[in-house]
Amino acid sequence: MKTYRPLHLLATVAGSAVLCLFGCSKTDNSSAAVDTVKADAKAVAADVKATASDSWDAVKDYTYERRIDFSSGIDRMTKKLDDKTAELKAKMSDATDNVTTDRQNAMKDYDTARADLNAKLADLRKATADTWADAKARVAESWNRVQASFDKVKADNAS
Repeated sequence: MKTYRPLHLLATVAGSAVLCLFGCSKTDNSSAAVDTVKADAKAVAADVKATASDSWDAVKDYTYERRIDFSSGIDRMTKKLDDKTAELKAKMSDATDNVTTDRQNAMKDYDTARADLNAKLADLRKATADTWADAKARVAESWNRVQASFDKVKADNAS
């Protein structure tokens, strides 16, 4: 039986060239894809970290040494809540029916609680290491009132 070595050799070389051509192309594309996935993962991780750090549970145990992080976290949390409240206020003003006194009262309660939180945050920013725990506790109480009043505003607008 006669074998055709030149055909085997040609098939091997051609196959290797095709594999290298497509394999190298995929490697270059997958390298770019891997870089894109890594960048996306870092962005998502940063978003998750920011979201997780923007909760009361994340900042409640911060010590005086981390007071700047605490204030920044509270500021971001209140900004998000203020943005949501502004949307609800806009819906209330666009409502075709008369805004009920319950809705108006809920919004007034929110505004009062929010003003109190601002005052407590101003006191907190002036706190010393000795007064930090008490000032933070007053912010916690005020934050809870803001959250509760926001929930009431949200519930009143849902109905």
